[in-house]
Amino acid sequence: MNDNVTKSKHKIKNLLESLGLCEGSSVQTYYRRVRDRDDVAVLLCEKTGILFLSRSDHINDAYYKNQDAFNYWWNAKDREGAKALKHDDDARRARQFKDYIRGKRWLDFGTGVGGVLDLLQNIAKEIYAVEPQQDALKTLQGLGYKAYSGLEVCPEKSFDIITLFHVLEHLPEPIEALISVREKLRAGGKVIIEVPHARDFLLKTMNLENFKAFTFWSEHLMLHTRKSLRVFLEKAGFKKITVYGYQRFPFSNHLYWILRGKPGGHKKWKFFNNRLLSVPYDYLLRAINQTDTLIAIAEK
Repeated sequence: MNDNVTKSKHKIKNLLESLGLCEGSSVQTYYRRVRDRDDVAVLLCEKTGILFLSRSDHINDAYYKNQDAFNYWWNAKDREGAKALKHDDDARRARQFKDYIRGKRWLDFGTGVGGVLDLLQNIAKEIYAVEPQQDALKTLQGLGYKAYSGLEVCPEKSFDIITLFHVLEHLPEPIEALISVREKLRAGGKVIIEVPHARDFLLKTMNLENFKAFTFWSEHLMLHTRKSLRVFLEKAGFKKITVYGYQRFPFSNHLYWILRGKPGGHKKWKFFNNRLLSVPYDYLLRAINQTDTLIAIAEK
């Protein structure tokens, strides 16, 4: 493989090195493949703990636009089916961030089928969305949402808040995307970002083979640490940055992974889903910086 091809397939690696987050000598192969491709490996920067794919050239603007209807969302047949599969996260985000969105001009970047838009449509002053997947976009527009295929074609600006829920890790040029987000915010406007955490307990401490085989995906170009997420936001010009850990999946999910080696424990073992277990377990994971999710809030 020539040097130009190698460089193009390591866009994220080149970015991390340019930001001082990784050094070539510190990068090692962490896992041999991702769940949907055997020609993409997962790399680990031993210096920082960042995880990223061995290539990023398989993701481009056309990739998401050309996904097949709602099948992209776990083979759902229609919008209602896709919404049902994402309801827990949508409902949690609506509860968690409604006070940031209340009475504000809000844009959700990478909204998918827009389940969270439905839940907060009576809370926000105005709602906008960006979704490149064409069938989902047309459906949202048909429902009356001001939805666009990309930020660059969205004529609106001066938003009070822009959210990216598990979107940034999909973008091959994340700094450019964050700069575009910042340009769409009013002075003092905020961005909320939610991403998967490279230091997930099931990876960092438990080192579970079955979980690695399940969780690594060709679309997740990078799994962030607190430091890398902060550096990305700083590079894009944001200020007043807060990054904290959040645990999406409860104790029951982790216990099922450890004992059964499979996902879905939070649904199969619902009797474990109570505050007596979940609250102290979540506190522990935050204390050791091994939550499954990172959330950042920053200001223009």
